[in-house]
Amino acid sequence: MTRLALADRRAALISAAVRVIARSGLAAATTRAIVAEAGMPLGSFHYAFESRDDLIAAVIAAITDEVQNAALGALPAPDSPHADLAATLRHGLDRFLDLLVADPQREQALLELSLYAVRQNALSAQTTHQYRAYYRAAEHSLTLAAAACGMAWSVPPARAARLLVTVTDGITSTWLADRDTEAARETVVFAADALARLARPARAATQTLTVPSPQFHKEQPRAD
Repeated sequence: MTRLALADRRAALISAAVRVIARSGLAAATTRAIVAEAGMPLGSFHYAFESRDDLIAAVIAAITDEVQNAALGALPAPDSPHADLAATLRHGLDRFLDLLVADPQREQALLELSLYAVRQNALSAQTTHQYRAYYRAAEHSLTLAAAACGMAWSVPPARAARLLVTVTDGITSTWLADRDTEAARETVVFAADALARLARPARAATQTLTVPSPQFHKEQPRAD
């Protein structure tokens, strides 16, 4: 086998892990199964990753980054004169759906990892590492999208980010179940319009409403 650079070795093992997890589940994704899928000797694994858990974390990070980069690539240039937030969000969600349709295995693998993390985290109220990464990426994307369109969120960006993650989860699981891409595109339009209604022009968001303080007048004594 040709000797691979460290970055290439890591990328090959990440891709192999995604295929094994999507095909056979996380329990079957042993170190031995993953290196066999990648066509590497077992001894080469630890040159790239410290452990299987380290590899799994890299799988989540790699796919999250790819989805976020696709969404960011859909953003208009900052201060675009005619940028529309709903259209921008639709474009970003369409890019997400394109990635899902092109490679369903990646999202199947993430769903498997998500369920595993929930089982491991069953006695804790802590958000899993996977979803913390999703929320950060969604909040970053929404903040940039609003700014590019001259808008500001009227709700805390973290709340809007949670809604976006909920939407993408629903689109993913439903599409994996029925493979109805046309219906998924319709959902994208509805979701983007709903999200956009949570924002307002940035100028309006920076203005504070001044309400006159109530005036209390001491009652004057009556002349009689």
